Amino acid sequence: MERNDNIPIRNIYYMLSYAYQTLNLSEYKQIGSEKFANVKELYAEVLSIGIPVLIRGGLSKDYIGVEETSNVIKGKIDINTTIKKNALVNKKVAVVYDEFSENILLNQIIKATLVYLSRSNKISQKMRRLFYGLLPYFTEVSEVELDLKVWKNIRYNRQNVRYQFIVDVCRYLYEQLLFDESSTSQMMKEVQDEQRLSSLYEKFIYAFFKRETKYYISHPQIQWSVDDEFTDALPIMQTDLVLQKDNKTLIVDTKFYTENMVARFEGGAAKQKSGNLYQIFSYINNWKKEPDETVAGMLLYAKTTALNQPNHIYHIKGNKIFIVSLDLQQDFIGIKESLLAYANQFFTEGKEAKGREYLY
Repeated sequence: MERNDNIPIRNIYYMLSYAYQTLNLSEYKQIGSEKFANVKELYAEVLSIGIPVLIRGGLSKDYIGVEETSNVIKGKIDINTTIKKNALVNKKVAVVYDEFSENILLNQIIKATLVYLSRSNKISQKMRRLFYGLLPYFTEVSEVELDLKVWKNIRYNRQNVRYQFIVDVCRYLYEQLLFDESSTSQMMKEVQDEQRLSSLYEKFIYAFFKRETKYYISHPQIQWSVDDEFTDALPIMQTDLVLQKDNKTLIVDTKFYTENMVARFEGGAAKQKSGNLYQIFSYINNWKKEPDETVAGMLLYAKTTALNQPNHIYHIKGNKIFIVSLDLQQDFIGIKESLLAYANQFFTEGKEAKGREYLY
């Protein structure tokens, strides 16, 4: 991520803070005042504090299935396996039973990450030693091979949700180190950076409005307004954020791209990305609104260094669509003021200036 000079490391920290809220804990306070040369240092520092916090709280346990041959009957006897292994010769049987254990996927991922980091020359020797020193706490946990698919198998619940922040940061750091070490083209690395930051940006925007405003906040799926109830194969309309107050609803879709507007040829006029405009227009038109409800849409881009930025207000078939750009390079106070202003321009219609284009 440090390859993207448009986004300071400090603001990645702010996005993490809001997206997960975990960084408000006293253990993380020192991070907010430190400076990091790159995002790997930030992630490593977060893990160096967060994993010990998890350990002190006790590693999560769950029931896992165990299959073994034993001379003690427990659980269920597996007759077929007993015969195949010829276990009766040694007066044993194959049994299957559940065991309450720390050897669950979440702990396996953290252990595998610690092993990976303790051997990586991409982080400081001090950090490598620290991570190696945490491994004895995971002696009852088996290793898994880290790859980008293993995180897809995670399921969170009330008992293990405290793991989410740390396990996600494990993934962020692993991906960052992996793409640094791979021979993947620079273009592909930039695409991966954009995808990771896009997900974090979406979480940040949602958490910010949840914490900093009194709007009713949600991110529901919008159902297609079909005439005959036939919806097979229609794409899902999953909103990023919906703000509601009184009889007003603002549907927000976050966008994090290296380019926010497009030109058909070099030097040509920059235009809105049609797919994004169609998307938010579909959201508005399929929203099932109350008789007195006013619904509008907003495309909330992360600002790039390009000269032309999408900061416009459109009135299309009775619908208002705001298209704005958030400058992540400004101080966080400025980020906060900008986000609040973007929402206020819809919810305080009477105070809105009469222009069609707004530059921030």
